[in-house]
Amino acid sequence: MKKLLRITFILFLSTFIHAGISAQNNAHNWGIELNGGIMEYQGDLGSALFFAETPNYQGMGVSLGRYINPTIDAIINFGIGDLGYYGKTDWLPAPEKFNGFRARIINGQIGVRIKLANDMLISSDALIQPYLQATFGGVNIFSRIVNIPDNYSEPLNSIAAGGGGFNFNLSDNFSVRLQTMFNYTFNDVFDGFPWSNGVHKRNKNSDAFMYHSLGVVYHFGAGAGGGSGIKKLKDSDDDGIPNKYDKCKKTREGYLVDSTGCDLDTDGDGIVDTEDKCPNLKGVAEFGGCPDTDGDGIQDTEDACPNKAGTAEGKGCPDTDGDGVYDNLDKCPDVPGLKERDGCPRPDSDNDGVFDDEDKCPTLAGSKDHEGCPDTDKDGVYDNEDVCKTTPGPKENKGCPVIKEEVKKKIALAAKGIFFETTSDKIQASSFDDLDKLAEILNEYPDAKVSIEGHTDSDGDDAKNLDLSKLRADAVKAYLSTHGITAERMSTIGYGETQPIASNTSRAGKAKNRRVDFKLTY
Repeated sequence: MKKLLRITFILFLSTFIHAGISAQNNAHNWGIELNGGIMEYQGDLGSALFFAETPNYQGMGVSLGRYINPTIDAIINFGIGDLGYYGKTDWLPAPEKFNGFRARIINGQIGVRIKLANDMLISSDALIQPYLQATFGGVNIFSRIVNIPDNYSEPLNSIAAGGGGFNFNLSDNFSVRLQTMFNYTFNDVFDGFPWSNGVHKRNKNSDAFMYHSLGVVYHFGAGAGGGSGIKKLKDSDDDGIPNKYDKCKKTREGYLVDSTGCDLDTDGDGIVDTEDKCPNLKGVAEFGGCPDTDGDGIQDTEDACPNKAGTAEGKGCPDTDGDGVYDNLDKCPDVPGLKERDGCPRPDSDNDGVFDDEDKCPTLAGSKDHEGCPDTDKDGVYDNEDVCKTTPGPKENKGCPVIKEEVKKKIALAAKGIFFETTSDKIQASSFDDLDKLAEILNEYPDAKVSIEGHTDSDGDDAKNLDLSKLRADAVKAYLSTHGITAERMSTIGYGETQPIASNTSRAGKAKNRRVDFKLTY
């Protein structure tokens, strides 16, 4: 085993040295680490792994790493520390039930670190970089064992370790490494109790220990790059594109370049982005790379009509209809008009010589003297002032026929014949004749509007009386609407007991106060 260990170590060193010679241009390709931590025992006496038992002893070490490729680093580890365990051992006869040991362990190992931050799984620039690690080497163990007076010493034995950790990048040159490694010693006696089928069956395998460590790593080597291992390639014009891939090796300092190393021209207008005032819009040199879409000599950012060729006086806009109002201000750009009407003409829809904006009757031909309106019913009142445009009437009555006094009396008389069920808005059948007469009168005055007013006596709650009076007026409106009177001509209102026409102290007076009144207006 010792011979095999020596041969493996010599082969590794030769490979390591050769890698250093052939890869000296890799950036920060070396890393040296100093670490310290806790060593935990596992063997025939028991297990303290992952802080399950105490005591846990301290260790320290140094590690040298060499970048091989984005996924693999070669490593050499040297470590020294104490390992121990003390406790009750049930399978031993008295008085040896309490046993333990303390050992000084010195080891050296070589191996590989498999990096997960290799730009395939995780970015190589990540702050936290996980990895796996495996090593093999030699170990020297010097033990002092409880209940056994002689010290135990193993000059050289084999050791293998596996585990992993996290590398925390602090800067291009420094990082912190948190690591856990399980170390298998190929030695089953340094705790003083080899496994024996006849004695105990606790741990058939060799004794082992865990090393939890925290280390500080200094990265060094040719060039820069934070250990990425990217070869420093020549870049003559320092534009970030190595000469090997640069099609334009003499680009001007400070100028933006594309992936081929040539001056960047995003919009393809022949003006490079560094000099282009509008790098994302194809333009012309006259305006520093900004466009003039309509070609009128006025760049789009200053052109009020960028898609129509115009004049400087019109801020880049034309006057399509030639009315002196440029298209950006012309609300009717295809029809000649007036400047005071924003380029639109003055229409005269009814052709009566009065423009629509001044015509009170724009769809009816009329007289200029009467604001463009006719007198349809020839009553001397023009339609713009005539409420009853198709029925003659005097001017003082808004052009509507006068409602005669005898008609008003008929309305009042008919209204007195309207009765309702007690405390209800249901119209009594005896009232229908009078309501029919009211409908006939209203139909004689088709332009008149009627207000139906409901009233009650003072009996009962005020609020309920108010609601009841409105409901009764609505009931009358509903009846009249079935006899040719349109709903638009009628309005209803309830006054409750607030407008009595007789005293509420007698039955006769209360009967008069329970009424519906009608008022005709124009």
